[in-house]
Amino acid sequence: MTPNYVSPCPGASLGLSAIHVLTVHYNTPTLTCRLVQALPERTLSGREVFVHILDNASEPPNLATLRADISQRQNVTLTSNTVNVGFGEGVNTLFRVNAFHDSSVIWILNPDTLLDDGCLDALEQALTREKLFSVVSPLIYSGEGGSAWIWYCGGSLSEEKVRVEHNFYGQSLKQAPAKPFETEFITGAAPMMLAATFRAVGGFPYGYFLYWEDVYFSWRARGLGFKLGVVPSATLWHAVGASSGVGQSATFYYWFARNRFRFARDIGVNPRSLLVGSRGVDTLRRAVQAVRERDGKSVKLRAFFRGLRDGLADAEDGGGISQTTRSKMSGNP
Repeated sequence: MTPNYVSPCPGASLGLSAIHVLTVHYNTPTLTCRLVQALPERTLSGREVFVHILDNASEPPNLATLRADISQRQNVTLTSNTVNVGFGEGVNTLFRVNAFHDSSVIWILNPDTLLDDGCLDALEQALTREKLFSVVSPLIYSGEGGSAWIWYCGGSLSEEKVRVEHNFYGQSLKQAPAKPFETEFITGAAPMMLAATFRAVGGFPYGYFLYWEDVYFSWRARGLGFKLGVVPSATLWHAVGASSGVGQSATFYYWFARNRFRFARDIGVNPRSLLVGSRGVDTLRRAVQAVRERDGKSVKLRAFFRGLRDGLADAEDGGGISQTTRSKMSGNP
């Protein structure tokens, strides 16, 4: 696969001092174009900013809209997939087709995010000048004005419970720490790192499609000795749920349930243990969450239990992806 360059990117593969933004697009051209237009062409320190978009087999009209809207923007590339390979493999694809130098900075961004003033520069400073951590993330929030609430400000990852949690979730922005701090888990919504770090970790794991790939990435990165950190002075707005539907969609319930089994297997935990004891209780909490949804309860609950079934089958399939799950790789459970 080769990238389809919409705008010229002179030196993109050799830009040792550049920041390369990687974003995966799937039928959200308005959100993606808004993100691209909001990104600066250079940071305050003078680093050039390139944007690399992977279209994950969107509907032709949506791809055409995206292509037209970014055509006038310099330093943007668009790579088109004929098959939806999911988030993690989409990012991996962008990393492969753009030969980033180890010293290049890559910033993975969800298309449904918007930078607050100073976000990019604060992350750049923490990563490249202060060198506090190997991977950094901004504080990510949703909502507006006085009703804004924290979506991500660090996270905990328990191998024993096979559980990941967002710290400060739902709290007001005033409750966030003031100084950068180390964390166990970094969400895939907006992590920044050197290309060398992404390469050393091995990118995102194969076969996850959606959800839990960032959990595995965090687990593996920390296991290799990389420090993960949050820079609260860097803030980013996130339209929670916009990439997969309104609120928590059936897609979310399916893949979140399915990939918890995958993650368990990949870190050496018996997948069947997620069905019993305290781990089983955690598993059923998602079912309770689906039942409490305002809309589509039965659809979401069925998606959740299909995710359990397919997750167990895949985890016991010796590392492959079962035919049942493969048929769902369009993202629709």
